[in-house]
Amino acid sequence: MTSPLSALLLLAGLLIPALLAARLRQQALRRQTEAWLSTLHVTLELLQRLQQHRGLGGQNSSEAADKCRQLGEEIGNLWRRCPQDDSGLAELDGQWRALRQTPADFAGHCRLIEQLLNALEQLELRLATRQRRVSGLAQACRELEDLAQLRGLAVRGAQHTHCPLPLQVQMRYLCQRLHADARHPQWYLPLQRLQHELIDAPQVRIRPGDCFALLTPLIDGRLREIHLSLG
Repeated sequence: MTSPLSALLLLAGLLIPALLAARLRQQALRRQTEAWLSTLHVTLELLQRLQQHRGLGGQNSSEAADKCRQLGEEIGNLWRRCPQDDSGLAELDGQWRALRQTPADFAGHCRLIEQLLNALEQLELRLATRQRRVSGLAQACRELEDLAQLRGLAVRGAQHTHCPLPLQVQMRYLCQRLHADARHPQWYLPLQRLQHELIDAPQVRIRPGDCFALLTPLIDGRLREIHLSLG
């Protein structure tokens, strides 16, 4: 017959390894969650700088070209910080190196940014399984990409005496999408100025650098809010 002491020792022998295993699993999950959050922050920084690079690359001034080169160094450093994991970010470095040689390539920037947005969606889904409150993150970034695309198109349209019709069409569409979102009333006046001085103007009345300066604080401010919301 087993004594009470023997039974307790047997129970402890079963429980202690189970508790240790559970603790190790929790630690591993916590490390993985922290790694995903770190990747998320790096991805947001890449998104911000690639959007800026697209806007600067559409300008002809030497000042914009200098800023574009400096930004290219920052983006390269950020990409070297990307983890070698299944997020797929590290593999995009080759695309960035090719794009860096052609900063005026609007469509190429858009394709690479789309892949970053897809990576953000995957990270959001993963973090949701850990009960991290990141719901709507990828959607917010896609909404912000509309504004960033508008900036990239605006600096290109402002290079002309009269904004080319294809650019007008694209910018009107983006403005309609952005106006439809009433959550950001601070975006209204800058968008109105673009419409009056660039998109609908018989003659362009705003410089490329002013287009960039008009929208950049809105984009960067919203990205700061997103970073802070992640903790």
